[in-house]
Amino acid sequence: MNLGKLFKILINILYCTFLGAIIAHPIMALFPDTFPGILETEGHYPILKNVSIYAFLIFITFMLYQFRKFANVIRANKLFSNESILISKYIGTLFIIMGSTFVLIKIISTINKTNFFQALAQSIPILIVYVIPFFIVGIFFLLLSDGFKKALTFKEENDLTV
Repeated sequence: MNLGKLFKILINILYCTFLGAIIAHPIMALFPDTFPGILETEGHYPILKNVSIYAFLIFITFMLYQFRKFANVIRANKLFSNESILISKYIGTLFIIMGSTFVLIKIISTINKTNFFQALAQSIPILIVYVIPFFIVGIFFLLLSDGFKKALTFKEENDLTV
């Protein structure tokens, strides 16, 4: 089995899992007695937390959909095409948006604390562990997009030369 096929299979499994979670989340929210303890949230705004979880699931599923498209481009051996440039730029932007959203949510959640700076300082290790990888992967995909664009330009010049 080649790596492109394995990548596509793994992305499809993740995509189907998140699609199932998107379908199951509202059902569990509508019937909380049937699914006790699954959607219990602490705090003053449990509905807002459920909505944010649902939005997160939709966003991750959209990212996985873009990965599926990228896997199809890889398997079709069309890396140096406008489609691969656009998809990799899109994936990079989505990762950076996800990292930025995580930072904003963490800052907003610490605003209500009595000692804002102490709460923010306690959340810095969590931000480093979760946010830095999102930014690194996002920048990697943006650089990959730029590399594909340069390679496409070189390929087109080479095709015109021959």
